[in-house]
Amino acid sequence: AAAPGRAPGPAIRAALDRYLAAQGVGLDGGRVLMLAHARVLGHVFNPLTLYWCHGPAGELRCVVAEVHNTYRERHCYLLRPDPAHGRAETPKEFHVSPFFTVAGTYRMRLPAPGESLDLAVHLDRDGVRRFTATVRGTRGPATTGALLRAAARHPFSTLAVSLGIRRHGIRLWARGLPVVPRPRHRAQEGLE
Repeated sequence: AAAPGRAPGPAIRAALDRYLAAQGVGLDGGRVLMLAHARVLGHVFNPLTLYWCHGPAGELRCVVAEVHNTYRERHCYLLRPDPAHGRAETPKEFHVSPFFTVAGTYRMRLPAPGESLDLAVHLDRDGVRRFTATVRGTRGPATTGALLRAAARHPFSTLAVSLGIRRHGIRLWARGLPVVPRPRHRAQEGLE
């Protein structure tokens, strides 16, 4: 179903398959694991959505890192992590923060989810680590009861992400960090 105020769009899997096809990647019906925030009370903001894309025999073919900014724009990075540690790197191509230019290299640790999850995204520029984000967690059951308990314990989790990003930005601006103008974003093939 479409979000309130938005026209219905293709299913997540169909949109992912369309993007992958535009990049020359076919999954041939293989499984996809997605990591994202859930919509809560009609709101969701996913700064980073990850898709672990497998072939029909279960082999990991790629990971798609879909990055969203607060301007409602998105950009996908097609990654081929090393099988041993899930490490990948890619040049930064998308404006995410008004405090960073579109320059540098993302170095990511994205092992496929198992019983636990331990991900990291680093932005390096000019030999200096400029930014790090991590996600850690332990697998739990996705039963109706477990989901209701999680929603009751954290009813505003997705809103907290949006507000936290904006609050941090205001703090950086108040400290005098210069604001970088947002460049025009070009839609990627397969994401139109």
